[in-house]
Amino acid sequence: MVDQAAADVEPAPAFPLPLEPDGFGSSPREHERRRGQCPVGLVTMPSGDPAHLVVRYDDVAQLLRDRRVSRNLRYPGAPRMVREADPSDNPHALVNHDPPEHTRFRQVIQGVFSPSQQPAWTPMVRRIVGELLDRIEAQGPPADLVRDFATVLPIRVVCEMMDVPAEDHQRFANWTGVFFAVDPATDEARLAAGHEFLAYLVAMIEQRRAEPRDGVVDLLIRARDADDRLSEPELIQMIAALFIGGQENMASFLARGVFTLLRHRDQFDALREDPALVDGAVEEILRFDIPSEGAFLRVATEDLELGGGAIPKGRAVQVSLASANRDESHFADPHRFDIRREPNAHLSFGLGAHFCPGAPLARLELRTAISMVAERFPKLELGIAPQEARFAEGSLIHPLLTLPVTW
Repeated sequence: MVDQAAADVEPAPAFPLPLEPDGFGSSPREHERRRGQCPVGLVTMPSGDPAHLVVRYDDVAQLLRDRRVSRNLRYPGAPRMVREADPSDNPHALVNHDPPEHTRFRQVIQGVFSPSQQPAWTPMVRRIVGELLDRIEAQGPPADLVRDFATVLPIRVVCEMMDVPAEDHQRFANWTGVFFAVDPATDEARLAAGHEFLAYLVAMIEQRRAEPRDGVVDLLIRARDADDRLSEPELIQMIAALFIGGQENMASFLARGVFTLLRHRDQFDALREDPALVDGAVEEILRFDIPSEGAFLRVATEDLELGGGAIPKGRAVQVSLASANRDESHFADPHRFDIRREPNAHLSFGLGAHFCPGAPLARLELRTAISMVAERFPKLELGIAPQEARFAEGSLIHPLLTLPVTW
């Protein structure tokens, strides 16, 4: 537990979190201003609680590795991102623990997402991408790559990994969308979705114990039943995290990535002509198009000194991966989209103990999807002017709502 500092927190400025998006659903202008004027300035979270928003690359990287900032927000008076059904309340979730307890969880899950699994993942991902593109091509232009591709691919992949029946895939997509909403009007819906989601997982675990298979869910059940490395609530939350962990961000990265490639036509044409550029394209999409601030709320357990300012003990800390990824001190011409950018040490998957375990799978999905889209649809074009694109509001993530395309 950390000392409460709520009583002496100065009034937060009029900048709410999430920051109001500007160009193409991100906040580059406000991030740039804050990097120069208030790199550790206060913002007001959807809950009404203040937090320090840290926006410079070096400060963000330091905090992501620093054991003096904690994900344990389960104490009286702890700050909250949202008032009701805040994910930080859950004592059994991997992301809500610090080392060494976090390490125990991590050791259980690391085998699931190991790069050594890629030979098994690759044909599955290629098959799913191919099936979705076949359907889009058969229907003919125009198509909506958000509705028909980007939002479908990640949930199909994770559901197939977890052996979820096809008829239930959309339910998982619906639940995830509610979980990331931050408008207070969605509090009741978020609670209801959480109950439905967990009830489904409990029933799934019971069914898989009765009829065991050899998949990801079964691996985690064995870690609970045979090895005693997880409690029953931890098992449920571990499986929940696999479903939720990257779905919304992955869908947003993919839709934004295609959108950005098409509004930088020279980059799309370069990729189409030289498929070997796909790895660089994926890394630049991850850097350039992160659809949110991108990291979970933390709290300082000691007084902290950063290059951009001080954070007192007990204060909430929100690091902005989106801002760090466009920090002029680390990326030349950071607002330029360049699939040949080298080096490209973006922070989109985090650093330190909480580095995203699903990064290898996310990279594989993006690499496969982007390369197959460019190969299948070399004349792909936006069906709207870029300025007409609309992005979701009232959420921690700002995904594209639609992506009309022709070919």
